[in-house]
Amino acid sequence: MAPRKKAATTPAKIITQKGFSAPASPPPTALPPSRAHHASYHYPLLLQDKSTCDALLSWFEGVEKTRSMPWRKKWINPKEFDGREEVLGSVLGKRAYEVWVSEVMLQQTRVSTVIPYFNTWISKWPTVQDLANANHDDVLAAWKGLGYYSRATRLHEGAKAMIAKSKGSSCPLPSKALELQDFPGIGRYTAGAVSSIAFGEAEPVLDGNVARVLSRQLGLYMDAKDKKASDSLWDEADRLIKHVSDVSGTNTSAIPGQWNQALMELGSTICTPRPQCGDCPIQSTCRAYAEGQALSDKRQAPTAIPDIEDACMLCDLLDTEDLVTAPEETEEVEPPKAAKKRKAITKQSNTLSSYFAIGTPSSMVGGENEGDIAHNGSKKRKAAATGTVTQSDTKSITTYCALFPKKVAKKKAAEEECVVCMVELCAPSGYSKWLIEQRPAKGLLASLWQFPQSTLTTPSSTPASRKASAQKYISSLTIGGIDTSKAAFVNGFPPLVHVFTHIRLTMHAYQFRVSCDKAEDVELIQAGPPARKWVEGTSMEDQTLSTGMRKCWDLVAKSC
Repeated sequence: MAPRKKAATTPAKIITQKGFSAPASPPPTALPPSRAHHASYHYPLLLQDKSTCDALLSWFEGVEKTRSMPWRKKWINPKEFDGREEVLGSVLGKRAYEVWVSEVMLQQTRVSTVIPYFNTWISKWPTVQDLANANHDDVLAAWKGLGYYSRATRLHEGAKAMIAKSKGSSCPLPSKALELQDFPGIGRYTAGAVSSIAFGEAEPVLDGNVARVLSRQLGLYMDAKDKKASDSLWDEADRLIKHVSDVSGTNTSAIPGQWNQALMELGSTICTPRPQCGDCPIQSTCRAYAEGQALSDKRQAPTAIPDIEDACMLCDLLDTEDLVTAPEETEEVEPPKAAKKRKAITKQSNTLSSYFAIGTPSSMVGGENEGDIAHNGSKKRKAAATGTVTQSDTKSITTYCALFPKKVAKKKAAEEECVVCMVELCAPSGYSKWLIEQRPAKGLLASLWQFPQSTLTTPSSTPASRKASAQKYISSLTIGGIDTSKAAFVNGFPPLVHVFTHIRLTMHAYQFRVSCDKAEDVELIQAGPPARKWVEGTSMEDQTLSTGMRKCWDLVAKSC
């Protein structure tokens, strides 16, 4: 890793940028239920604390050694390639490509799941040019089992666009985040990750993990996905990375990539929905932690600020009932089994004073950290006379931190039903093939193959009406010289439920059979749209079918 540049000791050069203004004097800690605070309360304390910024970077250096990942590599310093621009371009291009692939794969997918897919992908297509030249069906096949297949399609389309635009350049990926966003499937987050990690540019990132870290650091109690909250978090992420990178010069360095990866790693391992605050390297600048600590100490806070015009207009009112139910959300860690004992909790007084009382029962808290934390201002408590926070206090504080960012109720997935028609083409010899079709290039399960499928418009359909719908749909298909109107019903199967992000799909699978004298000669019948083809049952595993379609195929395979 390249030596760190000395960060500025004062935030004067960045106060004029977008974001929260620096307070004239340290504001008091905001305490529920009112949490009355000045708008400048959310100014990042990290901007005034170089030692804590350094602590985060040092922490990540240690993590890199113990939590190795194939896409984590030493930053490539352009100065080491003086006079070898062509070689530098090739090396940077490959490195940026690997970061890009890893970031796309990691979207809504666990690291442990991604690693083998990443290694296989890079071995198949080690460069952007290789991916651009790949067959799209092969790309989807390599993604099989990883989910959210549209990501693979966007990677492939993006690679082709890069090669077309680069016109033979040794590094087809641009180094600037804004230029990267011109390509399919690359948004602000991915662009920032590639630009900072591969090219050393001071560009911010903001994913779910980073948003959680910053929400707690800033004491910003909002839904992180709300536009106002998102804009504010992006602004502060930008200020922070430019601050730690010392952008007074024009040189790139390893620091931007290390800083962004440190924030992402912190959010995925320590500052999780159930935080482990005792292990956090930036606990001292965390507003949420300070609020939880003040509540644990039963400190008094002003209920109003002098001038309402200066009050924060972003934060929502923190409902004290959330303290006995937090945290509901689990993104990276599994909740402990004891967390189910919530009925007993509701019997207690739903007040802050009772929640943070000495001897808080363990069933009321959601934190996992068991360690003691150094504590100032705990003289009022006999239990804390030694200058440390008790175990129950520690859990109470981390449970308070778990309220940030604000949780919102997830929308109920839309209910849909469909018939899945599994049509077998049979020859007198017993040889057979099965009909599959390709989904549109955009939208849900883009470009994947499926058995012919038709949505049911009547949600409360009967078994008889569903079977009739399947028969009618099959009869309407025109596939070369095969008369599907004569398809004979063979079998019906129990409903299968497959849950997508926003859809709960109930699939009713039916098997039909069509006789054909020369089934062996039938190949791709229709180029599309949609493309349809007949495939042998023995090669079905090689087809890029969605998970739901594979479940349907398993029903047929088990019945044969």
